[in-house]
Amino acid sequence: AFMIACANGHKDVVQLLLDHSKRIELNARDNFGWTAFVWACANGQKYIVQLLLDHSKKIDLNARDNNGLTAFMHACKKSHKGVVQLFLKHSDLNIELNARANNGWTAFMMACFHESIDVVKLIFDHSGSNIELNARTNCGRTGFMWACSEGLEDVVQLFLHHQDLNIDLNARDDYAMTGFMWACKNGHKDVVQLLLDNSDIINIDIPEHIYFGKISEEMKYFIEMHPINN
Repeated sequence: AFMIACANGHKDVVQLLLDHSKRIELNARDNFGWTAFVWACANGQKYIVQLLLDHSKKIDLNARDNNGLTAFMHACKKSHKGVVQLFLKHSDLNIELNARANNGWTAFMMACFHESIDVVKLIFDHSGSNIELNARTNCGRTGFMWACSEGLEDVVQLFLHHQDLNIDLNARDDYAMTGFMWACKNGHKDVVQLLLDNSDIINIDIPEHIYFGKISEEMKYFIEMHPINN
């Protein structure tokens, strides 16, 4: 009952159950490993999340589901800006903002990959929250690499606008690929152009074995036809 009430945003019912919490397992998990808190965050139930944060001594704020995702990850993944704001506001509650899922992904990476523009911007604007902007997945990719690889021009633009945050835009993954290389390999011309226009901070050198082995002829021609901004 508590899980259903949280998932569906029934604030009065949630408050009533919290008042009788000695008789209720507030951190119970369903078959997916989700708790009531995870459900509230994943569904963007901002007022429920605030209520549960106010009762943080009773709630496991870092509970993980079967895939290792936390409530914060679900909120970032689903682009629930209001919920993410609450997490950043209550960072003093020992919430693991840099926790990693089973595949090594962090909440920030998920926000980048799922093109949660508002959330990515919010995290950049709260750089003092100690969120790791250069964190890597199990294959060595950063949030910037994923944005480039998926052709998410607006996310890439946000990274370029926040160069002051010491983000490594030229990092290489376990395959020695940079974000620029992934954008080229996957044929994302808009992102490639954007990166070429910022070649003063982006390393646009591509090793021969990657250039001739992984880049399409169409993309090679595109790169050659677009002058580099120096």
